[in-house]
Amino acid sequence: MDEPVVGDAFGELLRAALAEQTGRGPRPTIIAKYPTPVTELVERDDGFLSALPAARYLAPPADWVDLDHRALALVRGRVLDVGTGAGRAALALQERGVPVTGLDVSAGAVEVCRARGVRDAVLSTVADHTGRYDTFLLLGNNLGLLGSRRAAPRFLADLAALAAPGARIVAQGTDPYDTADPLHHAYHERNRSRGRWAGEMVMRIRHRNLATDWFEYLLCTPDELAVVLVGTGWRVEAVEPYPPRYLAVLVRA
Repeated sequence: MDEPVVGDAFGELLRAALAEQTGRGPRPTIIAKYPTPVTELVERDDGFLSALPAARYLAPPADWVDLDHRALALVRGRVLDVGTGAGRAALALQERGVPVTGLDVSAGAVEVCRARGVRDAVLSTVADHTGRYDTFLLLGNNLGLLGSRRAAPRFLADLAALAAPGARIVAQGTDPYDTADPLHHAYHERNRSRGRWAGEMVMRIRHRNLATDWFEYLLCTPDELAVVLVGTGWRVEAVEPYPPRYLAVLVRA
């Protein structure tokens, strides 16, 4: 069986989702006639697949969950929306008059952000970006961008290099243990047997014939997060539970 083509699968699914929403641009079809909802496939390195509607990346605030609204209420000053996706949070902040930069490593995501009206959308990693920010927003479970307990200090150092005095991180995380799914439990055991934490995921995004490169993505409890932060110069200031998710506010120690 052939492997998918490695490319900007995330950007292409956002382009397709925007076309589906607006009726402009190429849309996936069945038998070249009937549009079908754009679905994001998340593939884990144990073969587990989850399918999620891509339309959530374009959702207006009226369709958000409480956690999202609370996260935006906690930002202050100039904001870097890390992993901005289709720019839903950046647009909401922009409409409130908050200075915000949307940052993503996907060229397609940045293109969609700009098409939707995000004025400052940047194609970059946090390591290569420059600027000074008061809040780093990691919405949509993007605390996972810490990658792993080994990779997290580098990512946090890159954010610190962009931090204004008194800067904070407002991030959404997920407790990996808050599940009854035996396949997730088996994955946790598999990770432990390989010297990982249970929630240290390796995954990639799939769309049609495309796939991103494999990347690490960290699901951790607030207690595990505190362990990750040791020696990084960041500390947990507050945690608000939205089981199985939570909202964490991190500040410079």
